[in-house]
Amino acid sequence: MNKIIYTLATKAWFLLVKSVKPFNNRARQLVEGQKGLLEKYEAYRKSTSKRSLWFHVSSLGEFEQGRPIMEALKKEYPDRNLVVTFFSPSGYELKKNDPLCDAVFYLPFESKYNAKFVLTCLNPEIAVWIKYDFWYYYLRVLHKYKIPVFLCAAQFRKSQAFFKPYGRFQRKILKQFNYIFCQNQTTKNLLDSIGLTKSMVTGDNRYDRVYQTLQEAETLPLIEKFKGTDFLLIAGSSYEREERILEGVFAKLFCSFKIIFAPHFVDQAHIQSIEKRFGNISILYSQCSNETDFTGKKILIIDSIGLLANVYRYGNAAFIGGGFKHNGLHNTLEAATFGMPICFGPVVKRFPEAYDLINAGVATIVNDKNDVLNWLQKLVCDKIYCEEIAIKSRAFISVHLGATKKVVESIKAAIGNR
Repeated sequence: MNKIIYTLATKAWFLLVKSVKPFNNRARQLVEGQKGLLEKYEAYRKSTSKRSLWFHVSSLGEFEQGRPIMEALKKEYPDRNLVVTFFSPSGYELKKNDPLCDAVFYLPFESKYNAKFVLTCLNPEIAVWIKYDFWYYYLRVLHKYKIPVFLCAAQFRKSQAFFKPYGRFQRKILKQFNYIFCQNQTTKNLLDSIGLTKSMVTGDNRYDRVYQTLQEAETLPLIEKFKGTDFLLIAGSSYEREERILEGVFAKLFCSFKIIFAPHFVDQAHIQSIEKRFGNISILYSQCSNETDFTGKKILIIDSIGLLANVYRYGNAAFIGGGFKHNGLHNTLEAATFGMPICFGPVVKRFPEAYDLINAGVATIVNDKNDVLNWLQKLVCDKIYCEEIAIKSRAFISVHLGATKKVVESIKAAIGNR
């Protein structure tokens, strides 16, 4: 019965996505991405005889989280194809031509037929799911054909259905994984409580990824020119709430600092709303060139995706977006690895790394304009305080490195035993 309900619910969800396609750009991209998709898988099958290392990620954040594992396994097994599937259009569109991957696809909408068809085409040696996005039929067919399937960077909460009396079907989904690599001990304890003992605490691969980003960070001459010698605040993955707060803060501290906005959504309407808030003191990154005169410009708006990780290297502080939304806080570690103080809104209960950063003295929770104002005034006026936070921040990242090595060694053992 639960499987029937699940099947009907997923079909209903997919129909809903199709129905809102005319009014929602992301839904439109998702539906359009499914057109001719099975033919693309079939063309891939005909183009290669290699087995694949199949990674499934929901979106861009999970891709970056899993990237160190992908790179390590690609290096270890050059005779396999690295294939990545996405569910989210934003992740797929940005990474569909990533040179690391031999093939990148949307994941076809969930069905028993699609799952078996994809498995046949990809011919995976192993499958790796990053963090979540659990689809029953895909995991079931992998289990049925004895393809080792791993869940990496798992993070669960007691409130989730997996751990409730009514969560029998949800637990069945998790049981399809051969092994689960947990971000923390709490997650392992929860899995143990429902009899899933094939797990281990490895930590969060994002620490390895952001540290790698630090080592490989590209120079951005236009960002450097815009910053000059001023104190620079990076508003990373911002939403309207963070932008509205900073509008009020900037009015109070106009001469003290500059802001770079790298909003989560870069559609025209959102970009224009930021421009409207700040008027002629703002400029779009896409409008800049080596000849641009930034005199009088205090606000730079990044109106494209993919630059934020490198932009952070120029910041003196960061205000991370999503902390005022349910389950919305974005990547805090990207900023922390560059040794800067960070702040974010108060809705962080699903993000243990946020609490860890607060306890390490690196991050601050802000509730409103006054909190941000007080936080920034302290930073702008006290360079020694900022330097102390930088030391704490780099030490914090360093302590948490190493998850990738643990995961890769376990996966290598599984491949070696086949």
